[in-house]
Amino acid sequence: MKTEILFLSVLAACSARAVTLDVPLQTEPPFADREASGDAALPDAGGAGRGFRVFKLTLAFASSPSNNVQAAFGHDSLPTDGALAAEETDFIVGWDCGEWFLRPRGLTERFAVPAAATNGPHTLTAAVRVDRQGVPVSAAFADGGAPVVFPGLALSPFPEWLDPSRWDILRATVRGPDSPEGSVRASFARDGATVTVR
Repeated sequence: MKTEILFLSVLAACSARAVTLDVPLQTEPPFADREASGDAALPDAGGAGRGFRVFKLTLAFASSPSNNVQAAFGHDSLPTDGALAAEETDFIVGWDCGEWFLRPRGLTERFAVPAAATNGPHTLTAAVRVDRQGVPVSAAFADGGAPVVFPGLALSPFPEWLDPSRWDILRATVRGPDSPEGSVRASFARDGATVTVR
């Protein structure tokens, strides 16, 4: 299946309190299979030494019962080519035909939960908290403010694949007949970090 570059432009900004990456998504994939994906390097958060304590992921887009919107995170190493391969992926989070899902490293497991509604604007947030040494200690998920619990997902001990310090690249993918009209934002800040698919 052919993939098309998903990103139209990238805007990166730095300040004393935050590092931000904005990546608009391609809303109309040009091929009949209706899939488009693209990769972008995550900004360097600088670890716990810069005071970053929360990684916040937000997926906000126009959902439908037939589309798929997902963001994959990992480490570009096999080789370092600016693209996230399946074997480099730590985890994938997203929307698939009416449910939220997580797929950990290896892509053999899948945790999913139905969304409250399948049409219209949707927002999933995930917050990963780290201690002063940058070690992840907790993760929480919400759909429009309502808690999301993925059945079977164990967070104690904290899963290594959900550690934001491991990630230096993301791949966003859209599939299906309905355009999600979204964008990706990654913002690492002293009081939190945000990745938005909108």
